[in-house]
Amino acid sequence: MFFKYLFIFIIFLTSSLNACEKPKMPTISEWNNWLNDVRIEAKEKNISDKTINLYLSNVKPQKKIILRDRCQPESTITLKEYLYYRVDKSRIIAGKNVLKEHEDLLNEISNHFGIQPRFIVAVLGMESFYGRNQGKIDTITAVTTLAYDRRRSDFYRKQLFAALKILDDGLVPSGKLIGSWGGAVGMTQMIPTTFLESAYDWDGDGIDIWNSYADGFASTANYLTSIDNNPWSNDSTWGREVIPPENIEQIYSSLQQSNPKGCGAVKRRSIAKSLPEWSNLGFKTITKSELPQRLDLEARLIAPDGVKGRMFLVYPNYKNILYYNCSSYYAISIGLLSDEINN
Repeated sequence: MFFKYLFIFIIFLTSSLNACEKPKMPTISEWNNWLNDVRIEAKEKNISDKTINLYLSNVKPQKKIILRDRCQPESTITLKEYLYYRVDKSRIIAGKNVLKEHEDLLNEISNHFGIQPRFIVAVLGMESFYGRNQGKIDTITAVTTLAYDRRRSDFYRKQLFAALKILDDGLVPSGKLIGSWGGAVGMTQMIPTTFLESAYDWDGDGIDIWNSYADGFASTANYLTSIDNNPWSNDSTWGREVIPPENIEQIYSSLQQSNPKGCGAVKRRSIAKSLPEWSNLGFKTITKSELPQRLDLEARLIAPDGVKGRMFLVYPNYKNILYYNCSSYYAISIGLLSDEINN
């Protein structure tokens, strides 16, 4: 079975790479002219000449990084295939071990920030396999390449200046900023702007999301609980899988938001209803029992693979997870992994 899914994943990934738009790489003069503007702006943002010269003098754009950005597997595989690789037995078992091994520390951080330990652990499990896979790509190279590329240039230009500030302020214990192809760093895989906003020094010896579980846990908790206008609820979960009523295809369109705002996965949530209202429409739990009759808990329907695929009712905490990564597949995976490691 493993080799069956591995073969499917390779086929999907290969077809995606072949089908996606091939990047047009800059000439040397185009790159140098653009980079000169970056250097000027970095200086205006009070980045030191030493840091600018050290990290921007020899940086070169990488075609493979742009290809990775344009050909992400989330857009080419199904939820079932995504979950097969993200909520697997090894990740669940390792997560249970982390939850148990760091129980006291996690409880302290949980009480401080108001978030259940299982969600903190699940994010680290999804992002870096609990710190084991933090990436080996030079962050300045990654964010500079993506800042030049037109697809998300504004976003990554901000990441570039944030990365330079992290280095300029000496916030990296090793002195070398490395991570994923998308510029995410540490066991938390935070992008540079998020690092500057939410990285947390829990143990009082300097921020270290690369080697310190205390700082990794606290930084994750700090971010998930500090989303504007959407406080994390410590007395509810992320959501649940549900069985829709037989007439779902007839009523599905009427459940969609009319003028949604936010990132794509936020927009694709349905209108909000109470759990009793969803029950009255015929929705049931995955075990075919009645939904909890909580009137105070807002729930929205999501169908990441369409009306004929699996469906979930998600609660306000789910939206906070989407701010970590605006992907329905990702947020569902975090929720399901947190459920599994807590059992």
